[in-house]
Amino acid sequence: MRMSKTLLMLFFCFVTLPAVELGTKYNYKYNNHLQLGKTTVDDALMQYGKPNERFHVKSQRYSYVFLRYFSTDLSLFSGHARMSYLEFRENILYAYITVSSFDDDSTKFNYTKAKEIEVGDTIEEVIDKIGEPSGKGKCPINTGKYSGFCKKGESTWMWLYAKTNGMLNSDRLQAKAFLVGVDKMGKVLEIERDHITVLTKGR
Repeated sequence: MRMSKTLLMLFFCFVTLPAVELGTKYNYKYNNHLQLGKTTVDDALMQYGKPNERFHVKSQRYSYVFLRYFSTDLSLFSGHARMSYLEFRENILYAYITVSSFDDDSTKFNYTKAKEIEVGDTIEEVIDKIGEPSGKGKCPINTGKYSGFCKKGESTWMWLYAKTNGMLNSDRLQAKAFLVGVDKMGKVLEIERDHITVLTKGR
């Protein structure tokens, strides 16, 4: 009986843990000022602060730097999370992805409406239907699951929204993703809709 009470108390303490912060508080509002082809690594470090992770990769043609910023407010099974992931080629911003479930900078978008987007639509029509993107990149994308997407386009526009399962899975966010490849005239060339896992650490 005493053992049962002890286990019950331990379980109660475990599930009533207060919300905790993981990652680093950073200036996420700078997300709105990122510019492909202009923002530098030094710009990002100055505005965001020290990243949670920094990677350097060299290919036969280019040198890349990847910065990841991540912060959360989590309880055991729920909470909020945000992440900013930046890719620089030769020190200049080549792509970025931002995702957040916090109210003040939520990247939630209308995934149902996204299913209405078709090749040939203008990027203005896309934005009118589902809102501003939470990420952009030069074509083609170089890293991750969508490497090679948009080979014939000018840029990739990305919409992502993720939920966290709390402290039990703080390194993985379950996300809805919508990507469009856009040509020089601002028209949609390619479309990708998916449910993905966003890693908050590692590659």
